[in-house]
Amino acid sequence: MLALAGGWAVDVTSSRHADALPLNRLDADDVAAEFRPRGGRNVAYARDELRVSRTGGRHTWSLLARQNATLVGTHDAFDLARTVESEGTPEASHQWNVHAKYLGFAGAGAAWRGTFDVAGGWSAHAGLQGLVLSQWREYQLDGPAAYDAALQRWQFDLRYRRTDSRLEYPFQQAYDGRGQALLTEGGLRWSGADAAVAVSWRDAGWLRWRGLPQQDAVLSTDTQAVDADGFVIYKPLVQGRFSQATRRRTVTGIVNVVASWASSPATLWSAGADRVPGFGFLPQVKVQHRLGAATWTARYDLHERRVGVGWGWHGWQLAYGVDRLDGDARSREFRLGYSWPGD
Repeated sequence: MLALAGGWAVDVTSSRHADALPLNRLDADDVAAEFRPRGGRNVAYARDELRVSRTGGRHTWSLLARQNATLVGTHDAFDLARTVESEGTPEASHQWNVHAKYLGFAGAGAAWRGTFDVAGGWSAHAGLQGLVLSQWREYQLDGPAAYDAALQRWQFDLRYRRTDSRLEYPFQQAYDGRGQALLTEGGLRWSGADAAVAVSWRDAGWLRWRGLPQQDAVLSTDTQAVDADGFVIYKPLVQGRFSQATRRRTVTGIVNVVASWASSPATLWSAGADRVPGFGFLPQVKVQHRLGAATWTARYDLHERRVGVGWGWHGWQLAYGVDRLDGDARSREFRLGYSWPGD
């Protein structure tokens, strides 16, 4: 977020993407039936934030509310979900190697960020964010699955874990209505006459929630049990348990690397990438050009296939990006911000 030195800033940002299906179908009741995953690993994320900041010198203090969620899974994980939801019994034999992991949280709190000069063109920044969590949801599913068409037999060896502040089950005990998060950010940057390189991280830290409900389940069997329409009968095959304890989670955060080059005093080119844990790199390229009092930006996110444009003028910041303009968009981002000098 850009803010004037010694001033105030308000920023609203939203960035959402899903490899396997359009964004407008994420809340559908039959969402698994519509999965069309890419080959290899698939990623989906949602990052929404409202932030109000005050900058004084090298320090910025903020109040913020945010929600953050990331899902990473193999092609087979999404394809198995689509198969059992939409096809029931496949026509041909198939094997799936299932791995999917989801982590999401929402909360509000305060943050600090400071910038520091090091030496010889080097500078650094560090930050700390404390949140009171209103939601924590985490899922993990791992293991092989297969269908033998000749024998008409399913084989499962799946392990499932769910940690969820909205989970309810019989004989559940009361637990804390809020959790806590302590997240860090930081980075190092070198700047020359016309070029710069930087490496940074964000959202690395810890989550904690006392008495948070958790479900562990195992689906491990051979079965020919299907209903009249040919769909697998799950429930008799699942064994599991519920538990409640103080949940602690270490999150490694996202690492960003970027290199930039000024082709003229008014034009800056840059290329970089975010590294998402469990998935890999999400590269992007960007060009920024000053024209009078305005700054124009064009950006392309390669994995998301998302084209974005931005505009800044007298403290205003506006940006929008999308991979396609119809209802089948799978990637979208938005930003609206304003900054002004303090007293």
